[in-house]
Amino acid sequence: MMKESFSVVFSKVYQKMLFMVVFGYCFILLSSVMKSVYFMEFMLWDLGGMGLSINLLVDSIGVMFIGTIMIISGSVLMYCYWYMDDEKYFFRFMYLVYLFVGSMMFMILIPNLITLLIGWDGLGLTSFLLVAHYQNSSSLSGSLLTALTNRIGDGLILLSISLWGSVENMWVLYNFSGSFMSVFFICALIFGGMTKSAQMPFCAWLPAAMAAPTPVSSLVHSSTLVTAGVYLLIRAYPVMSKSGEMMLVLKLLSLFTLVLASSAAIFCFDMKKIIALSTLSQLSVMMFSLSHGLVYASFFHLVMHALFKALLFLSAGVVIHSMKSCQDIRSMGNCWANMPFSMVSMFIASCSLSGLPFMSGFFSKDMIVDLVYNSKINFFCFFVMMPGLGLTSIYSMRMVWMVSFGENKVMLGCLSVKEPMKLLIPYLSLGFGALFLGKMMCPITESLIYYSSSSLGEMLVLSILFSLGVVYLSVANWGKGPSYDHKKCSSFLFSMWYLELVTHVIKKMFFDLSKSIYEVCDKGMLETVGPKGVYWMSMKMSCYNENLQSNFFLKSIFFFFIVFSGMIFMMSIVI
Repeated sequence: MMKESFSVVFSKVYQKMLFMVVFGYCFILLSSVMKSVYFMEFMLWDLGGMGLSINLLVDSIGVMFIGTIMIISGSVLMYCYWYMDDEKYFFRFMYLVYLFVGSMMFMILIPNLITLLIGWDGLGLTSFLLVAHYQNSSSLSGSLLTALTNRIGDGLILLSISLWGSVENMWVLYNFSGSFMSVFFICALIFGGMTKSAQMPFCAWLPAAMAAPTPVSSLVHSSTLVTAGVYLLIRAYPVMSKSGEMMLVLKLLSLFTLVLASSAAIFCFDMKKIIALSTLSQLSVMMFSLSHGLVYASFFHLVMHALFKALLFLSAGVVIHSMKSCQDIRSMGNCWANMPFSMVSMFIASCSLSGLPFMSGFFSKDMIVDLVYNSKINFFCFFVMMPGLGLTSIYSMRMVWMVSFGENKVMLGCLSVKEPMKLLIPYLSLGFGALFLGKMMCPITESLIYYSSSSLGEMLVLSILFSLGVVYLSVANWGKGPSYDHKKCSSFLFSMWYLELVTHVIKKMFFDLSKSIYEVCDKGMLETVGPKGVYWMSMKMSCYNENLQSNFFLKSIFFFFIVFSGMIFMMSIVI
C-alpha cells in the first residue's frame, strides 16, 4: 500500500515538474516579445508618515531568467526523486531546495536593495544547509567556507545600502538617474557581486561546495547562487559604468580567474571539481564581457550556460551514483556502453560548453569573443583571454573521453545503480535548451546590440577543426590520461595556484581567533563578570550567612547570659 501511494504521489510530482519546465520555456519565449517594463509597488502597511512596501520589477530580462530557473528547477527536482529517494531526510531536503529556488526568484523580481537582502541572504542560508546535508567532515568544511565567504559579500551589500541611501535618498537601485556616484559604493557593490559569483580572490569556496549532493551542485553552480552576483551587476551596470577604475579592476580580476580556473581544470581528476572549475571560468567570461559594457551578451551567456551546465551536472551525477560515488575520472571508463543516455547528455553539454558551432553555447561565446575583439582591447587582455577560452575545450573533451572510453578501474562486475528511463525527461528538458535555444534567442540579442553572428561557412570550418581534435584524441588514446610529472604540478595547479591553501589558512586563523575570543571573553571575562561571577559572590555570601546563622540561638543565649551575669556582678560590687 505504501509503494502504491508513493508511486501515485511520484507521478503527480513528475507532472507538476514537467509543467514547470513547459512554463519555463513559455516564459523565455514571452520575454522575446516583451517590450514593456512593469514596476509595481505593494503597500503592506501604512502608519501615518511611515510605511512598509515591496517593489517588483517585471521586464524581459527578469522574465527570461525566471523561465530559465523554472526549466532547471523542474528538471533538477525530477532528478532528485531518483537520486535522493533513499535519503532518510528526503522531504526536508526537498523543502530546502524549494526555499532555495524561491529565494532566487525573489531576488530577481526585487529592485529595492533592502528587500533584495531577503532573497540574497536566503540563498546564502539555504546553500549552507544544503551543502552540509550529508553531515560529514568534508560537507561541514565546505558549507562553512561557503557561508563565511558569502557573508563577506553580504556585509559589502549592507555597506552599499548605507552608501546608496546617503547619495540617492532611496534604495531602488535599478532606477538610477544621477550623474555622480561614490567610488566606495561602486567598489562595495562590485566586490559584493564578485564574492557571490566566486571571482578572485573569493573563488576557493566554489570547488569546496562540491561536497553537496549533485542536485544541489546543479542548482548552485548553474542558475542560482553563483549567477546571483552576475545578475546583480548586470542590473546595476548604469551605476558601475560611472567608475572606469573599478571596471578596470573587474576586468583584470575576471581575466585572472579565467586563467586560474582553466589551468587548474586541465590537471584535475575529480569530475565534480572539473565541472565546478569550468563554471568558474564561464563566470569570469560573463564578468569580463560586463566590464566591456556587453550587458546583453553577458546575460545571454548566463542563460545559455545555466542550461547546459545543469545538464552536465545531472549526467555526471548519474555516472558518479552508478560508480558507487567514485569521482576520479581515471578510475571510470566504458560508460558509453552501460549508460548511453547519460553519455549523450554529457557530450552535448560539453560540446556546448566548449563552444562547438550550432550549439547554444557557441552563439553566446562567439558573440562575446567577437564583440570584445572588435572593441578597444590591449595585447595583455588578448594574450590572457585566448588560452583561458581555448583550454575549456581541452579539459571538457578530456573528461568526456576518459569517462566514456577509458579503462574502468572500479572493479565492478555490473553497475551498482542502473540508468533509469525516467531520467530521459530531465535530459530532454535541458538538452533542448543546450541544442536549440541559443539559435532561437540569438537574433533577439543581436537586435539589442547590433551584432551579426558568424556565417555558416565559418561555423562549418570550426566544426571540422573540432572534429579533427576529437580524432586526434582517439589516435593519441587520451583515455589513459595525460603524461606529466604529478609532483611538479600537484602542489601548484591542484590547489588552484595555492589559493585553496591560503583560504584554508585564513579559515583556520579565523577559527583560532574565534576560539581565543570565546575562551577569553565568553569563558573568561564575561563569565567572571556575568553569571559565574554572580554565582560565586552569591555562594560566598550564602556561606557567610550560613556560618553566621549556624547555632545562632545558643550563641545568642550564651551572649545574653554573659552580659546579664556581668551586669549583676557589677551591681553587686557597687552596692
